[in-house]
Amino acid sequence: MDYAQFRVESDKVWDVLDAKVLPPTLQDDIARLKELAATIEDPKERWRAEGRIESIEGILREGEAGNQKPWSDAMNKAIQVHSAATDDSGTPAERIARAEAGMEAIGRIADSAPEDEQYAIIELNESLLMLAEALKPDSE
Repeated sequence: MDYAQFRVESDKVWDVLDAKVLPPTLQDDIARLKELAATIEDPKERWRAEGRIESIEGILREGEAGNQKPWSDAMNKAIQVHSAATDDSGTPAERIARAEAGMEAIGRIADSAPEDEQYAIIELNESLLMLAEALKPDSE
């Protein structure tokens, strides 16, 4: 499996994260993503996939810590920005720029988010930073 195939599957999971009620199969879907990530041959791409899974799990942990109250509009917006910032299209330089712009936008969203969601929102930047670093030509 390559990262592009993994991304198609992980996008399906990201898309349900902003639903008011999460599907009961979500944990199975995440387990499946972990299995798929393990089959990615390129170590950099596998690392990116694992970072994406970690971001999903971080959002879920934050939601569980708050007794599963509905996410704020800020969290929903941050998830949408993250999804757009990890788009696989374009040159590496364009993708790096998109990831960096996403990190800035997520930082602004976190600043205006409810206090109990700020950490989970800013945590989304970790996978964007990992993506930008992996795309830099001198990264190994």
